[in-house]
Amino acid sequence: MRARQLRRAAPIALLASLTLISTPGVAFADPAAATSSQDVRTALVAKQSEQSGEKSLDQQIASAEKALEKAKNQVADAQRKLDNTTSVHDKAKQATAKAQDRLAQARKQLDKAESDQRKAEQRVQKHESAGFSFDGMVDSVLAFLGSDVTDSLGEEVENKREAVSQAEDAVGAAERDGTKAKQAKSNAEQAHEQATGRQDEAQSELDKLNERKQAEEAKKQEQAEAEAAPADGGGAAPAAAPGIVKPAEGTFTSGYGARWGTTHYGVDIANSIGTPIKSAMSGTVISSGPASGFGLWVRVQHDNGLITVYGHIDQSLVAVGQRVEAGQQIATMGNRGQSTGPHLHFEIHENGAKIDPLPWLQAHGITL
Repeated sequence: MRARQLRRAAPIALLASLTLISTPGVAFADPAAATSSQDVRTALVAKQSEQSGEKSLDQQIASAEKALEKAKNQVADAQRKLDNTTSVHDKAKQATAKAQDRLAQARKQLDKAESDQRKAEQRVQKHESAGFSFDGMVDSVLAFLGSDVTDSLGEEVENKREAVSQAEDAVGAAERDGTKAKQAKSNAEQAHEQATGRQDEAQSELDKLNERKQAEEAKKQEQAEAEAAPADGGGAAPAAAPGIVKPAEGTFTSGYGARWGTTHYGVDIANSIGTPIKSAMSGTVISSGPASGFGLWVRVQHDNGLITVYGHIDQSLVAVGQRVEAGQQIATMGNRGQSTGPHLHFEIHENGAKIDPLPWLQAHGITL
């Protein structure tokens, strides 16, 4: 009996031992090793989170680039449709004008035929009432023949009236086609304007993401330089705040805010083509050339982290990577891109966001 109890107890004891060994937190593991492993896992999670964040920004930029490319294709398609509808509308206007000319000619010919018919009828009536004479005999002959003449002229009048009716129908059809073509052109213009607005928004979003990435990279560079700097606090003193100048002379025509169903992210300064455009502050040129919506632009990254944008320029006088000083001429004013007249479109980007340039300039003593 006791032997059987011992045999039963042995497996239970073995199972309990295995349970203790496999249970987390028991004293079989080295506490120091567990702490070290936890630290490694924490550091690994932090590193993965950091990498995930960087990848996420890159993915956002890639998505924004795809969205911009799609928007550009939509603008191109809308432009083709606008060109086609404009051509159809122009042809419809020409067809209407020709139909109206034919109607005017038909009415003129009808008026002449009716006039000829009236004169012939009056002449016949006159000859029928004339007395006997040589002339009267001639008139009598003419009177005899007159019925044939008037009948022929009557047929001519009816033909002319039918021609007028057909011409009126043609004018009506041409005018209806013209109305349809005009509406199609109006719809195409609206679609093109909307597509252009989406393209500008996509370009703005991409610019914002790129500026954010540049700001993060600049911050990392500053941190790296700070870590590499001497611990005794030596080195050059911080540079003084750069001077700020008015980007161009001219008339202030439009401010920051809602406009035409989209957002106008800057201020407009109008003047003649060729007016000098100056860098508002010292910095480095990061863009110089074609830009969607702006035709041509220049963008400058400044020492304080701000980015200024100069759009619709006629000619750029700087290159990417070039260092410019506050007040240095970087471009000339133009009328390129989606512009209604010669002017400078001026923007300020701060930490990836487009801010209102007007109060910023006013805060630095500059009025537009």
